[in-house]
Amino acid sequence: MNILYTEYHYSLYFVGSMLFYYAYFVTNSLLTTFNRKYRHLSNEKQMYVVSNLLKSIFLCFSTPLAGYVLYDTMYLRNWNNPLIKNLGVFYSIPDTVSLLMVKKMDMTTKIHHIIVVLFNIVSISNNYSTNNILRFLIIYGCFSTFAFIVNFILAVRFLHENKLIEMWLSRIAFITYTLCCTINWGWHIIYIPELYNNCENQMCSYSIYIYSSMVGALVIDDIKLNKWLYNKSKFLST
Repeated sequence: MNILYTEYHYSLYFVGSMLFYYAYFVTNSLLTTFNRKYRHLSNEKQMYVVSNLLKSIFLCFSTPLAGYVLYDTMYLRNWNNPLIKNLGVFYSIPDTVSLLMVKKMDMTTKIHHIIVVLFNIVSISNNYSTNNILRFLIIYGCFSTFAFIVNFILAVRFLHENKLIEMWLSRIAFITYTLCCTINWGWHIIYIPELYNNCENQMCSYSIYIYSSMVGALVIDDIKLNKWLYNKSKFLST
């Protein structure tokens, strides 16, 4: 509980990133020892697998916290600064380390990671007790956390040859990701105009424009990934 509510956000970010960094080597060693398919992958592909596997595990364990924050903010309208900022720190740690460890990365994914890192830095300095556009960032992060199965399937598809398991994992991931994105985007579409109409100065308006453009880049990556999941799931097949 002391960690969740600590106000040393940058210290948490640094220590968490270092631990996550070393987890790459532990996971790589375990997969090399116990998985034949993993041993035959290139080093770049191995780091891609480790990155997504660790991120899925990390987000899975963060899901209860994300659910609590979502309930606390969206329903109870309680914006606890330390807890919200630390959730943002937890969410950004996998993307931060991934930028360092994964050499070959799709450009939209790399932009996604960079935006998450930048958002985390801005989030740490934000005051969530006031109504501002960065509140929407936490909502986006929470719903993205729930879709941890997407990163799991991105990793394990290189570790087995069972097409039936892959198809069903893809279907579950597609449904989960679609629901998360739909609710997430719907929240933004409804409440961003409301916040814009209540802006009292130009700085507020500019922040909404900047946030919307950066989130737009995340949406592009989300749509691209969802299309891939749809095709992998063979959802229309009999």
